[in-house]
Amino acid sequence: MSFLSLENASVSFGAGNSKIKILSDLNLEVKENEFVAIIGFSGSGKSTLMSLLAGLILPNSGSIKMKGKTVKEPGPERGMMFQNYSLLPWLSVYQNIELAVHQVFPHFSKIEKENHILHYLEMVNLLPAKGKKPHELSGGMKQRASLARTLAMKPEILLLDEPLSALDALTRANIQDEIMRIWQEDKRTVVMITNDVDEALLMADRIIPLTIGPEATLNDPFIVDIDHPRDRTTINANRNYKKLKVNVTNFLINMNLEAKKLNLNPHIPMPELTPDHLNHSRSNRTF
Repeated sequence: MSFLSLENASVSFGAGNSKIKILSDLNLEVKENEFVAIIGFSGSGKSTLMSLLAGLILPNSGSIKMKGKTVKEPGPERGMMFQNYSLLPWLSVYQNIELAVHQVFPHFSKIEKENHILHYLEMVNLLPAKGKKPHELSGGMKQRASLARTLAMKPEILLLDEPLSALDALTRANIQDEIMRIWQEDKRTVVMITNDVDEALLMADRIIPLTIGPEATLNDPFIVDIDHPRDRTTINANRNYKKLKVNVTNFLINMNLEAKKLNLNPHIPMPELTPDHLNHSRSNRTF
């Protein structure tokens, strides 16, 4: 039995002649403690898929199950980080986390609650900023505060909806490292949405492409057979990494070309490939 699963799940919006099927016949099985990255084009329905896994929306057909039980609503066992920071601006970092902790652990004593919050603030290196309000924080600090709040609810599954997409490269790399460290030390199941091939290869055990919508669906996965922990300073020299990067990128490029033939207009930032990479990919395709 998988830890989290989608079984022939479809999502449509609208009614009658204006009804549009956004996601079609999704099938997904995520193992406990696995790190899965779902990669796709802007507008393909990635955030809708994440809302589906979180229980924020329900499928029109098919089902979502966690540990064999059908998901019918949001729950603290599935903690979600959004693209924006979702911090209440009138509360401090500490108070934003405290609000979430109180909802999930109302039985905690005052000292238990304080120790719990400080533990997760320390985990994301944000203790010095605990009294600051969101407008006093950098983008990276806001995202770490959002991560601490999500982790403090002790979810069994972390759902990451492109939470790093708006950050500069250095801050993004630092928080990627934080998430990987926490995942390895704290052992959570993670499903991450991204449109960044390098990010997916650095962090995930499996990369699953989402096809271009409407009626987007999940394609066959790419297995990232590179041992953890992964070092971003040396991973580029790994032969498996190079081969996977070319294969995943070419898969997306080919999907993009097919979509253009159908007069769709996807947009996704593609990693730059040298002529050597492209020549290598033509002779080493594995899909």
